[in-house]
Amino acid sequence: MALEQALTLAQTLHLSPTLLQSMEILQMTTLELGEYLKDLALENPTLEEDSGETGGLSWEAFASQVPWAGSGPIPVGRGEGAEPAAETDAFSSLALHLTEQLERRKLQPKLLALCRYLAENLDPKGYLEPQDLEDLRCAGIPEPMLEEAVAVLQSLDPAGVGARNVGECLVLQLQRLPGKHEVEEAICRDHLPLLAQGKERALATILGVRRERVRQAAAVIRSLEPDVGRGFPEVAETGYVRPDAWVAEIDGSLQVFVNQWELPNFHVSAYYAKLADIEPTGETAVYLRDKLRQARWVLQCVQRRQDTLRRCLEALVQSQRGFFVGEQTAPGPLLRWELADILEVHPSTVTRALRNKYLQCRQGLFSVDWFFARAMGDSGQSEQRAKVRLRQMVAQEDPRYPLSDQILTERLLSEGFQLARRTVTKYRQALGLPSSRQRRRAIK
Repeated sequence: MALEQALTLAQTLHLSPTLLQSMEILQMTTLELGEYLKDLALENPTLEEDSGETGGLSWEAFASQVPWAGSGPIPVGRGEGAEPAAETDAFSSLALHLTEQLERRKLQPKLLALCRYLAENLDPKGYLEPQDLEDLRCAGIPEPMLEEAVAVLQSLDPAGVGARNVGECLVLQLQRLPGKHEVEEAICRDHLPLLAQGKERALATILGVRRERVRQAAAVIRSLEPDVGRGFPEVAETGYVRPDAWVAEIDGSLQVFVNQWELPNFHVSAYYAKLADIEPTGETAVYLRDKLRQARWVLQCVQRRQDTLRRCLEALVQSQRGFFVGEQTAPGPLLRWELADILEVHPSTVTRALRNKYLQCRQGLFSVDWFFARAMGDSGQSEQRAKVRLRQMVAQEDPRYPLSDQILTERLLSEGFQLARRTVTKYRQALGLPSSRQRRRAIK
């Protein structure tokens, strides 16, 4: 095979270490940037931290104009997701829901403790892990007591909780339905793979029933819920974040205040800069000039990060002005590239500047991501507004007759929210709102 050489012209982009460092600093949160600067100062002697006030607006002056900002120098806010967190209620987690039921049972203290342990160790679908049961056996829990605890757990609501596998979960639900369901239970216990493969004839032969009876059983089984933990979000470990910026209305004008109070203030050491000039050659001078160059570059990147973040947030606030002044309960549709067009920058700059950032305003603490969403249909509504309206509808419903997802879908549609029923169900679950059946049970 002959080898050939050819010359071609092509444009390539090489990212220098300093450019990469600038991009990393841009997307750091305030806490991450503060830690980064402190770590850098330990290895770079030319970075010196300022002591005392360094000019600019003090926290006290800011807080005096913004009463909701808090009394401390840096208010600590609870970490929210892409939206305000759902209110905590009896259905905030499956474990809590089960524990409340257990507390109403008159169980022996040891049995109650074991049941609570099992409830707290269910997987997200509401199943018992075989390894957890085996660990309890190895710990010396008697088998009869363990079986009794499992039986108690499986008697709780929702039906199917505490099962050790999908088949058992479905059988537990069948046992609470009126009438007899021998065929359905037999399929769930031993023949779910055949049902999943649609082998109705084989099932009819094995069970000794007509094929039509297998079809009826399949319809019943498909109406059951194999994921009984659905609608019971896991309680995540509480995370704490600090705002990267505040938005406040002062003298009738919305203003953005980037968090400068938590960042340590550094400057380039005049002593080492002078020392590098006095000794222009030598190993020490080379080392000092390298560190001085690094220090000056980092400080420039920090200032650029603050300025870019401020510009992006100011454009965001103007685009979502209705929310920040209280005219709307949730932000409207907005995309990052639209913000980039307003600022005349590349969309990647907006993405990096706002990544993992949190914003505090009088409505609460929000992830900046929450303010971006596509428009739904031609109505100009956003996902955030749909979720807020959905929460309001559930909060205002008659608790004796809770609204089903279908009714919620129809009402949202009448208000201009073009959503499918499955989307409404997904939003309800994301908000931590139980189903209408569960909400009805909650008042009994």
